[in-house]
Amino acid sequence: MAVVLFDTSVASLLHSKKSDSKLFTLYEPHFRGKRLALSFQSVAELWHWAEKYNWGETSRNELDYLIKSFLIIPFQIPLAKVWAQVMNISRKEGRRFEAGDCWIAATAVLYEIPLLTHDKDFMNHDIPGLRVICYADNE
Repeated sequence: MAVVLFDTSVASLLHSKKSDSKLFTLYEPHFRGKRLALSFQSVAELWHWAEKYNWGETSRNELDYLIKSFLIIPFQIPLAKVWAQVMNISRKEGRRFEAGDCWIAATAVLYEIPLLTHDKDFMNHDIPGLRVICYADNE
């Protein structure tokens, strides 16, 4: 089964708090029938939102259930090596990734899987192996 990596911005569209989002319909054709994956970094970012916005127990339980529906890609040494390469390339481009975004991009590169994101920061990089699907310019 084909795998697709979700950035935090697209993963959040699957939470009930955003179930009526029009963005969901843009991204759904790219993940329907595929194995959904998250970087460990996105898991941390999703939980940060719950903390930042002081979500209640019901919303946190829904988030926990949502996260468990994904294949979670953990940290490992080969991923750190790709992270360093991706960060270096982006710096040479003059468009340095934030560290968290770089972990997500490196995950997509290492595992050779497309990245679904609604974050313009991932677009138009010349990073070998980074395949980005993004509709952020369609708003």
